[in-house]
Amino acid sequence: MPLVIALSGFKNGGKTTLALGLLREILSAGLSAAFVKHTEKDVLPPEETDTGKTSAMGIPSLYWGGDGALLEARAGEISREKILEFFPGKDIVIVEGAKGLPLPRIWVGDPCGVPPDLKGVFAFFDRTASGSDGKKVFFPGREKDLAAMIIGMYERTGGNSPATLYVQGKKIPLKTFVSGMIAGCLAGLVLPLKGVNSLKGGAEIYLKRRK
Repeated sequence: MPLVIALSGFKNGGKTTLALGLLREILSAGLSAAFVKHTEKDVLPPEETDTGKTSAMGIPSLYWGGDGALLEARAGEISREKILEFFPGKDIVIVEGAKGLPLPRIWVGDPCGVPPDLKGVFAFFDRTASGSDGKKVFFPGREKDLAAMIIGMYERTGGNSPATLYVQGKKIPLKTFVSGMIAGCLAGLVLPLKGVNSLKGGAEIYLKRRK
């Protein structure tokens, strides 16, 4: 399950540009990533469309075209748990916006301009700055350093553990030996299966809900 990081700031403050830079650095480090963009605009099609009818029933739809695919789902109130459901196999998810979600976040803008009720800020990215103490305030040209901070957070929260366990979106703490036992047992069952050549890229296993 991924580490979810929010990029928050005022409109036209450079959030998307920073997100793209961080995502490039995360990928170059050999990790997988996903991106979520929050907007106040409506994004789902009208209910009278084909996919609108199914999404109105609570059934997610994949709108598939020649250039790619778009997931349409009436997710209700978006939460960290819902984001985890969308991207269960990724290492790091960057969410642009999401001031209302309880997430670790980077404030994109002047550190003095952070709204007083905004929670979770662990770093700042100020496009107008040219220098900093190198600990919490970053500026253009230091995207790699900020990405390294995020990757370090991922590793400290279990990114290097052989196995991680989430139940209904909630992370269950695992001791190192328990994580290793789960990973070893599952690998022993999965590797001999036809069509499985390697687990170097990881694997996801989902247990169906029980009554």
